[in-house]
Amino acid sequence: MEKASALKNPDFKFTPGELVALNNDRSLMAALVLTGETIATERYGAYYKTFVNLRGDTMIFDYKNKSIVRNCPVSVVLFDATPQPPSEQRLAGFVDNLIRRPDERGLISQFNRCLQQASLPRDGVRTVQVRSSEVSAEALAAFPPSLRDHPEAVRAILMDTLASTLTARAGISMLPSSIGHAVGGVMSMRLQNGDDIKIKLAEGDYVFDIKLNKFAKIKTAETNVSATYVYGAYMRVNFSEPLLNTAFISTDLKNGEVAVLPAGQISNDDFAAYQDAIRGLYNKFADALAQPGSTWLKVAASEPAIEAQMAAARETLRKTK
Repeated sequence: MEKASALKNPDFKFTPGELVALNNDRSLMAALVLTGETIATERYGAYYKTFVNLRGDTMIFDYKNKSIVRNCPVSVVLFDATPQPPSEQRLAGFVDNLIRRPDERGLISQFNRCLQQASLPRDGVRTVQVRSSEVSAEALAAFPPSLRDHPEAVRAILMDTLASTLTARAGISMLPSSIGHAVGGVMSMRLQNGDDIKIKLAEGDYVFDIKLNKFAKIKTAETNVSATYVYGAYMRVNFSEPLLNTAFISTDLKNGEVAVLPAGQISNDDFAAYQDAIRGLYNKFADALAQPGSTWLKVAASEPAIEAQMAAARETLRKTK
């Protein structure tokens, strides 16, 4: 609330922490809705490596009609390594840090950035959503055992990370992803003051469906002190309008990220590098959606007519702003 009090946005007047008449026709509520927390700790050689991911939504909704006006997914990640298993206190400290830290990696910082950039939608504006995700058995095998046993968490991470990337880099307002967030089309929330709220969560007019097919690790160079690898992620991305059964984008995408590993520290822990490959794919795909002429896309996409597909998608997404 301290940060929100300094927000400047011509479309909204923010009144953080004040009691307002929420049942009139002009009152909206903004909330940071935490939707997922995933923590995984695995032992690799002499170290215990911890992965922490927090996911949420910067949601602006109509309190009276219980409908979403604007939504900005947010997702933050932390990796850590310690000689001993991390204590519950240390893990709680990671979560608190990811929520409160003042840089752009903090959830509250991302929440405020979203509110700063939010706009009121025009009448009849269309909605976008990451509707579904799949993970092949081959790709799931590359995740740490604690995540391998919970594929639904892996699918949620993939969906929410893509949604937050599309919002941050392409400026698209995204409905909350459907997986794990709603039962019977209704998202239930409890506010900090104890109020219970149910929000109608309809399927987006336009939807992204993704599948993580596989990872790859290729050694490209080696010296006495280090080895260079390219870590690759391979995904299927579809973007469509379900009501009219119209496909705008349908292609496989691949992305590689380079990692230089010291010779004495090379281990079988490739998870962080594979996550870099996924995030790189999402970032480059979102940039290509926002701006034509991506040289990466020409190499990364399996579809020969990818430029025509992306042009159609850009024109379609213009209707959502």
